[in-house]
Amino acid sequence: MSVWEITNFLTNTAAWVGPSPEVQFDPDLSESFWQQFDNKTPGQPLYWKDRPRLAVLPKEGRRKLPPRADVSPFTASGLVVNDKIRTCLGDLLAQFGQLLEIDVDGKTEYYYNVTNVVSCLDREQSQFDGPYVEEPVFIERLVPSAPSIFVEPAIHGRIFVNDAAKIAMEERIAANKISGMDFRRWN
Repeated sequence: MSVWEITNFLTNTAAWVGPSPEVQFDPDLSESFWQQFDNKTPGQPLYWKDRPRLAVLPKEGRRKLPPRADVSPFTASGLVVNDKIRTCLGDLLAQFGQLLEIDVDGKTEYYYNVTNVVSCLDREQSQFDGPYVEEPVFIERLVPSAPSIFVEPAIHGRIFVNDAAKIAMEERIAANKISGMDFRRWN
């Protein structure tokens, strides 16, 4: 059973989303902005009073904004997805996490927070850089065989899928011409 990380190969060509410039340059506002997305305990649900506000970020040295992908590059541990993703993959994603409404430049999009935790990291075989797992190796017998989207508690900020989930997602991604969601195989 292989484990795949959800990635976005368009990070250099697609527009990123993040805090608005006034939030980015105010340390107090910036800290409270990022706390909204911080899951101190992996897999915990998030609750917001108000929808977080994000902005499409300009690329340095470019006049025109790059195109948006259906899954936008974002530096928090979840995914920022548009309504196309919610329609196409929402039933599958919802089984393993939350699709929370966010505001991106006045439009409703969604933050995907994975709540399914699978402890399956092989600590002896994985490569570490201090506390950071550079190259994870997973214990195959601990990875579910049914479609599964999950976080590994020892690896902060990364979302994984098993073979069955990857196959189900790739079929829908191809059929709906989804951009910005790719998979990197780990073992």
